[in-house]
Amino acid sequence: MTQRQTKTKRGLGRFILYLLLILVLAFLLGFLAFARHVSRLSPALDIGSADGIVVWTGKGGDRLMAAGNLLNRGVGERLLISGVNKALSQDDVLELLFVDVNKGACCVDLDYEAQDTIGNARETQHWIKSMGYEHIVLVTSDYHMPRAISEIRHRVDRVRITPYPVREKSAKTWWKDGPQRSRMFREYGKLLLSHLRNSGGDVRREAPELTDMPQKK
Repeated sequence: MTQRQTKTKRGLGRFILYLLLILVLAFLLGFLAFARHVSRLSPALDIGSADGIVVWTGKGGDRLMAAGNLLNRGVGERLLISGVNKALSQDDVLELLFVDVNKGACCVDLDYEAQDTIGNARETQHWIKSMGYEHIVLVTSDYHMPRAISEIRHRVDRVRITPYPVREKSAKTWWKDGPQRSRMFREYGKLLLSHLRNSGGDVRREAPELTDMPQKK
């Protein structure tokens, strides 16, 4: 190997190293911005009114209780619960919502199909389109809110989304708690993958008109 080839190889190695360092730095700075944004999320004091309420289920009952409270307050005319555990009956869900049977029978829609965030977004897309809604309140965990909004926006770009983030009562400051820190890093990584995946195409055409739900009056 000539001296020139050696210098070229070393130069290429340094370039790759610098590039990797820039990528790592960009990832860390992006994560810090994400964590700062999430830590500052809180429900609006005055939500006003929306067409409907959507809650994406997860660990703990805080999300369902928050969504039930919004429905009882008349914030939206209907509530979609996406990703319901198939072991739960409608009565079980209504108990977690703290809404009465009549309210549940008329105004609560249950989605048992969604298994993940993409499924939640797909079922929410179907529901919004079938109901003809233009404004929804989205209830999910605070750290999950950016990705949830991103997934819905990719499918339904003309709907107004009012976030209603829910923070777990046991949640600690992320940089002081190992499990919380790991969860934040995982969620940020999933958010980046979501942006990359959704930048490759338009999936809004996937939502058919549903005929088994009442249309918005």
